[in-house]
Parts: sequence; structure tokens; C-alpha cells
Amino acid sequence: NYCSIAYLHFPVGNSLFLAEHQYVISKNSGFECRWNPLLKQLIMIRLNLSMCFLKEELKDTKEALSQANLALRALRPFTEKGVVLTGKKLSKKRKDEPQETFKEAKSLQAKAYFRLGSAQLAAADFEEAVNSFDKSAKCSKEADLQVEDAVVRKLNEAKRQRKQKKEKERKKFKLMFSSQDE
Repeated sequence: NYCSIAYLHFPVGNSLFLAEHQYVISKNSGFECRWNPLLKQLIMIRLNLSMCFLKEELKDTKEALSQANLALRALRPFTEKGVVLTGKKLSKKRKDEPQETFKEAKSLQAKAYFRLGSAQLAAADFEEAVNSFDKSAKCSKEADLQVEDAVVRKLNEAKRQRKQKKEKERKKFKLMFSSQDE
């Protein structure tokens, strides 16, 4: 979908230059297993789209969730320290991956979990939002980065709303069962 953005210029003739790239991706269950500027750009585009879909003007939480999940999927091969997961089920490990790859991937993964949590919070799925914000904080720590204030704020907001929802449900059930006793 984003090939036109990534490759703003095609060589004259045909697009055979993509054939090798498509072959490598097909051998790895549809995952890109080479960390490169193009992949980083595509992940950042997905994360920005996720943020845009949460804006008042669009407010499409389903699409925001989808874009965040697609970004997380693209990052999956790069989230283990020093290795890249490859193969049909991402069960093989290519070793000697630079430390910088892991740090960049973890940083983007933290951002992706933040976007996912924000979309879940907007969709009133407070339990999952708390889990996503916790994962965002964990990814930041794994990349030796400080947890951003926005993550902590959103995490606290999700916990507060989760608590309010549980109290509301508790009152609702209490009223329902107390009216049956009479």
C-alpha cells in the first residue's frame, strides 16, 4: 500500500527491481527482516496515521487500532536484543544484529504501543489500554530510554477510567440484584 510513498521514483521500464525484495519477504511470512530506512519510514507512517485517525476530525478508532497493530507487526522481527527473527514462523534467529537496530526498534515499538493504547482508550477498552501503556513503558526501559510523561499520564487516565467503569458496573449489578430480592 505504501510503495508509492517509499519509492517515489521507479526506474524506466518495469518494476523488476522489487522482485528480489518480494522474494525475501515471501520467505519470511510477509515480514521485512532487514532493518533499513525504508522500513523505519513505513513504520513511522503507520504510527502517524494511527495518531491522525484519533483526531476529532476523523475519529476512526478502528483504523487507528489497525495502523498501530500493523506497525507492531512490522517491528516483531527486531525486538530481541542482538538478533533478527527470520523464517516462515519467525523461529530462526539471525545473530550479530547491531545494538542500534534493537534500540531503534524498541523505541518505535514503545511509540506503537502508545498509539495502540490511545486508540483502545478512545474505544473505551480500558483494560487493554492499560496493558498497552504498560508495554510502552516496558519497551522504553528495554531501549534504555526514559518513559515519556505522556505515557504515564495516559496510563493513569486509563486506570482511572477502568476503575470508574468497574464501580459503575458494580453499582448496576448491586441495584439489579437488590431489586430482585424484594
